Amino acid sequence: MTTCPLCYQTDCRDFPICYEFHQKRFQAKQCAHCSFVYLDPRLTPEELKLLYSDEYFLHDGADFGAHSPSDYESAAIKGSVKFPEILGWIRRYKPSGEFFEIGCGMGYFLEYARKNGYVVSGIEYAELGVRTCQTKFGLDVQRGSFEELPVQPDRHDVMFMGDVLEHLIQPLDMLRKAHSMLKPTGVFAAEVPSTFNSLTGRLAVAGMRMMRTRKKMAMPPYHVNEFTPKTLRSMIERAGFKHCIIVQRIKPPSAITLRGSMFEKIVKKTLQYPNYGLTKSLGIFGDRLLGIGIK
Repeated sequence: MTTCPLCYQTDCRDFPICYEFHQKRFQAKQCAHCSFVYLDPRLTPEELKLLYSDEYFLHDGADFGAHSPSDYESAAIKGSVKFPEILGWIRRYKPSGEFFEIGCGMGYFLEYARKNGYVVSGIEYAELGVRTCQTKFGLDVQRGSFEELPVQPDRHDVMFMGDVLEHLIQPLDMLRKAHSMLKPTGVFAAEVPSTFNSLTGRLAVAGMRMMRTRKKMAMPPYHVNEFTPKTLRSMIERAGFKHCIIVQRIKPPSAITLRGSMFEKIVKKTLQYPNYGLTKSLGIFGDRLLGIGIK
């Protein structure tokens, strides 16, 4: 049995979602000690390589429906509306300096940070992303995984992960590595989805547990970790950061992706309106989280 990636305990119970990938089942588990949700078993290096290959990522498994590099790029551009808010939070604590992005995709956020005065660089696993970063923006981006990147202590002022932490097999180890590579008073920031923190997600989990059923997810197991405000805060603090800020964010109803049965789509669309209001006014039930740690 896989140990919890957050607290390293083995006591857990099934969380009511699962995935299948190449005829292999991946069951979500919830830790009995810290409540963190993660997939069991963890993906192997070979499975990760296949999952994030250009061919698979664009044609078979893209969760936003991309089928070509231009579709992928369109999705990246659409996501740029959130950049001012995210960078605005980072700038509160570190308004300038060396900015390193882990998993920078096609480079749109990294370019936005550069235009706002940071000296930027990054690392990206997918070859398609690296090519675009270098040819479209001329960014200093290397291909590879952050896990394999040599540690350079006290190197950066800011380190950012956007939609990356939920994909990492050992997320706490990677946060500890990021902590070691930040300068004193450096800032780490991570944006992650928080699907089961929203009203729709909470209702779905409660219903499946009551009915003793589980949902087989249509997409491949890209998300091997599921975060809540509590578990994201715990992970940032366990990584050694002295101060932690969690910002709950939410997609507007017009921007959500609808999947599943017609009933599921209606419920999700209907609940997104009050959910949007609650998140914006009270900072609760967000379906996106921004975690900030200060060294």
